Amino acid sequence: MKTMTMSDPITLFQQGCEKAFDEEHWQKINYSTGCFESSFAKGKVNYRNLDLEKQRAYTLRNKSLLGLEKLLVDFETHFVENGGKVLWARNADDALTMIFDLIRKEKANAITRSNSMVLDEIELNGFLERKNIRVVETEIGRFILHEGKQKPYHPLAPSIHLSKEENNAILTGSFKLKPDSTVKQMVNFVRHEVAVESKDVPICITGANFLLSDVGGVVLTENEGNILKSTSSARVHIVVAGIAKVIPTLDDLAVLLPLLSLHSHGQSMAACSSITFGPATTGQGPEQVYVILLDNNRSELLSHEKQRKVMSCIHCGACVSVCPVYKNIGGYSYGSKHIGPMGVVMTPLMAGMEEYSHLNAACALCGKCVDICPVKIPLDDLIIENRHLATTEKQGNARFDALMKTMVWHCKSRKKMDGPIFFKKLEMKRLLGPLWGNSRPLPEFASKSFSHQWRERNL
Repeated sequence: MKTMTMSDPITLFQQGCEKAFDEEHWQKINYSTGCFESSFAKGKVNYRNLDLEKQRAYTLRNKSLLGLEKLLVDFETHFVENGGKVLWARNADDALTMIFDLIRKEKANAITRSNSMVLDEIELNGFLERKNIRVVETEIGRFILHEGKQKPYHPLAPSIHLSKEENNAILTGSFKLKPDSTVKQMVNFVRHEVAVESKDVPICITGANFLLSDVGGVVLTENEGNILKSTSSARVHIVVAGIAKVIPTLDDLAVLLPLLSLHSHGQSMAACSSITFGPATTGQGPEQVYVILLDNNRSELLSHEKQRKVMSCIHCGACVSVCPVYKNIGGYSYGSKHIGPMGVVMTPLMAGMEEYSHLNAACALCGKCVDICPVKIPLDDLIIENRHLATTEKQGNARFDALMKTMVWHCKSRKKMDGPIFFKKLEMKRLLGPLWGNSRPLPEFASKSFSHQWRERNL
């Protein structure tokens, strides 16, 4: 059996799962995700046939994956024609090296960045801070988390786990803000601080919602307007995007953008949506625009015939918001930048089944993620496929496998099932105990087996 350390993903997962017994945590997460579900219910009435629109999105995204190589080449061709530059990164280290080279070229000591899962995936903040490059978070929730030295808890609502008082405490500790500030006062204060800290910062780094193959465009959506403001004032705009972000045509946004907005925040359309085609030719805007196309094991994921469907995700975060497992254990328990049902499928295949096979069990197979997914990804089926793959490759949890074998060994014989209670308790404690956690007692065996009780009652 593999020796585990405190840094092992499975150990961190087991420790993180203790959050399920934190009543205050449960109330905060369920309140916030409940607000999303309420907004989604109100927003979906704008669709006469939402399922039909989701089917269109499913067809569109799967068509994109099938023709991915050509779409990427076409995007590069058109984007370069527009005056931009495209760089190809095999992994996170390549992407970080490219970003740092561009920062050194501009002799910059600070950058602004957007809320982006792909930037978290390559661990941009930690890398730049080690290089003494100041990172300015432009999204309000992320700005507060950065000051509190915390990581995002949700793809689109990064500070979902913090109460108003906790947000206030972080800002009070870092700035001269009144301890009893209202939400409006905190929002206005953060906006002012972002404006001050991002002034004259020459480089802005963002992710991308979509890449348009036919016109060489980069689509960015947001609600606060900070991305548009930061990219307009920066000399250099660096976009980091996964290779699966590309879609065939500009017209496809008519289907995808409203679905993304609805499933992200329950809106008909995001407050700010923009398309960057390259460097600014007139007025305000960046003088240089770079797009870094990131693989980082996405090609490996795409090689799996069934699980490759997960790459059609548009990263709306809806599956996370409705997931009962996430609502109980929170975002940090996954030990990955990809959390919730999407992370359960993607992480073992991208980061290694050996290290992350335990995430296959972080799903109740309730199907809520499948019902709400705007591109109809069969997440429950893909998680089952991951479980099958882990079993086939013998990459499952060794302790859990030993427990299952022990149960099978007992269940094959009535004599073994009726064996001494002491040995059953010992095996339960040894094999199940470490997986069961510390916040609930282990199941108790009856003093007498069922067959023993049956014989006594029918004598």
